[in-house]
Amino acid sequence: MAADEERVLYTGIGLERDCVSFLKRHGYEEFERGGCRLVEEAAAQIREYLSGERYVFRLPLKMMGSRFSESVWRTVLGIQYGSLRTYRWVSKRLGLEYARPVGRALSANHLMLIVPCHRVIASSGDLGGFRVGISIKRALIMHEARNRPMRDNAISARAPSTF
Repeated sequence: MAADEERVLYTGIGLERDCVSFLKRHGYEEFERGGCRLVEEAAAQIREYLSGERYVFRLPLKMMGSRFSESVWRTVLGIQYGSLRTYRWVSKRLGLEYARPVGRALSANHLMLIVPCHRVIASSGDLGGFRVGISIKRALIMHEARNRPMRDNAISARAPSTF
């Protein structure tokens, strides 16, 4: 995780050098990876998410991508906890005929979990891709299915048959 004084810049799973190189490519030489208020708040909210106690993240975010990628990420932010949508669904929301560009934009998501790209699957029901591995995507989907709050207005999502 990394943040500046105002926004969360990066959340991810994997090597710290991935975070550092991403931020340096985007002009950030100065950023906090621990101990700052926003990194601590993001870590607390992610822990709550992983324990099944948080369904929505409330953090100021810095999206760093092309205008198109950012529009994909903003669309995906609207997918409710425990719901699944397809790459085609996202592409239709953006007025696109093809879903492949959506997959490419999601593969560059630098705000993992907070921008819930794990909630986007293939139209066939297959999980599609996930930068840190399909097993983690499957685990996140199952985690949300087990912990989804019961509300009258919740959007239901059928789990893919690949589980």
